[in-house]
Amino acid sequence: MRPAPSLLIGVAGLLVGATVIGLLPASALFTPAEAHDHAAEAATAGERWACPMMDYIGNRPGNCPVCGMKMTRVTAGELTAEQQRRMDVQLSTVVAGPARPLVRAYGIVRYDDRTAQVIVPRVAGRIVRRHPAALHAGTVVQAGDPVVDLYSAEVFAAQGELAAAVKLGDQPTIRALTERFDRWNLAPVARAILDGHLPVDTVTITSPFAGRVVLALGGEGDAMDGRLPQVGQEVMADTALLRLVEPDAYMLVMQVPETRARWLRVGQPARLASDDLGELPDIEAGVAWVAPELNRELRTREVHVHLRDPQGRLLPGSLINARFETALTADLEAADPAEPSTWGRFTLVPKTAVLSTGVRHVAWRVAERQSDGRLRFELAPLALGPRLEDESGNDVYVVRAGLKPGDEVATQGVFLIDSQAQLAGTPSLLFPHGAVSQPASAAHQH
Repeated sequence: MRPAPSLLIGVAGLLVGATVIGLLPASALFTPAEAHDHAAEAATAGERWACPMMDYIGNRPGNCPVCGMKMTRVTAGELTAEQQRRMDVQLSTVVAGPARPLVRAYGIVRYDDRTAQVIVPRVAGRIVRRHPAALHAGTVVQAGDPVVDLYSAEVFAAQGELAAAVKLGDQPTIRALTERFDRWNLAPVARAILDGHLPVDTVTITSPFAGRVVLALGGEGDAMDGRLPQVGQEVMADTALLRLVEPDAYMLVMQVPETRARWLRVGQPARLASDDLGELPDIEAGVAWVAPELNRELRTREVHVHLRDPQGRLLPGSLINARFETALTADLEAADPAEPSTWGRFTLVPKTAVLSTGVRHVAWRVAERQSDGRLRFELAPLALGPRLEDESGNDVYVVRAGLKPGDEVATQGVFLIDSQAQLAGTPSLLFPHGAVSQPASAAHQH
């Protein structure tokens, strides 16, 4: 069987082509590569060319390869007066001064448990009646107000003994029994027997002091879950009938972050406010206790503030905002806010001037002012101390290194300045050595 003519023609063509290629010189087949001009390829430090229309950044001038528009130069850290206006760049001067942080905390109002007192019957018996003082929590009780009526066989027997002693004229026994009734807080019952009245089996237990009725204090749960004395309840001499606290004495229990709590001192005054009442300048309050250990879950320290509210505006459970004006010593410890001689002096920069990743902190400092209004900024890496809150929100940082008093820094438009540096490949917040920096070993070799 004879091969197809087309197959023979194809094979012959391949043989002829291979022969021709083998006979041609190399210069006819390959063009020698031109030497790379690395100086031309490399971007001028701090300079890039950007398309005003498309998202394209190049390192040479010319037209945009995407849309054809002429690219404009982008120079890191240099802004014309018009660029400053469009970016709304604002500057601030770094200052030196005392550190006066404002510590803010929210607390829950509760009764001051230091003023708590307990009403006990002092005699055993059974409750047969409740008076208004024992009907509701929160009732204000005055000294001498009746609490409950108590049926007591013990008191009835003591009245009989006193009546017998009076009939016999036994003065030592009369004095002893009268003193017993005084200890029971039932002196009127003894006087009635001395006046010739008959013994009674039911006596009224009165409150020996004034206060507000509470069922539970801080840390004991909800006061409404407590229990008031009940009719028919049998009580012992030491059974707690009611607990009273001073009506206008309260305390705030607050959780203050550990970094701020160490600036508070016992006795330090506090300014109070609430969402519904506003500022409360007439309520005097002060720090009474700062917990010596941290809450491991919240990373806070518990702080107690004692206060008095004679006008009765506060309610237990209310949320109150407390503000403490503090001061720091030269070693950033708590100083006496009333003694300026104990305050330290620090380099202070506005918070708005600082860009931070949480680990690295920088500011953009004015390096040069030109006659045509241009500003040239330079990156200033910072070592920061604590942030100091301000009443009006103008917070500042303590600067440990990186800036000095008198330096001018950008406080608005800072992100735009830093973004411009990233586009130009120069050092910025995220790229300490520049976005295009690479080790020498990474350059391609020939």
